[in-house]
Amino acid sequence: MNFSIGSILLFKKYYFTDSAKCARHFGLVLLPEKATKFQNSILCCVITSKKPKIEIYSLLLSCSTYKCFKYDSYACFDRRDLQSKGDLDDGSQPKGRLNREDLAKAFKKLRKSLYGIRDSKSGLFLVGTIIHEWKKALGLVKI
Repeated sequence: MNFSIGSILLFKKYYFTDSAKCARHFGLVLLPEKATKFQNSILCCVITSKKPKIEIYSLLLSCSTYKCFKYDSYACFDRRDLQSKGDLDDGSQPKGRLNREDLAKAFKKLRKSLYGIRDSKSGLFLVGTIIHEWKKALGLVKI
């Protein structure tokens, strides 16, 4: 199964690289497996119901629009993690997908986070791949 950009997935085990903790958690697909060629893994950003400290890198996902959430939640583009597809919840996946309007808003916030935050996971090749794949998903690049 290959998930597309903007898919909302539920992991029974989500490993947070910033804290080394593991919990049942939602993640938003930033790059599908086919784009990264990572064996059985997906690059995701954390989705949380807690209001983030830095809002410029996050997108509000209303529970009235995205029925998979009990509470309004936030996709936090400054918190990116590589997740194993083996850790997905056994129920049907994906749990949701960003609508076209939120996909466009998300891309702007994601781009800000990619250029604003440099970490060991965001080499120039990976940044370029993420931006190219999001432009393809938004129809800004002809395939």
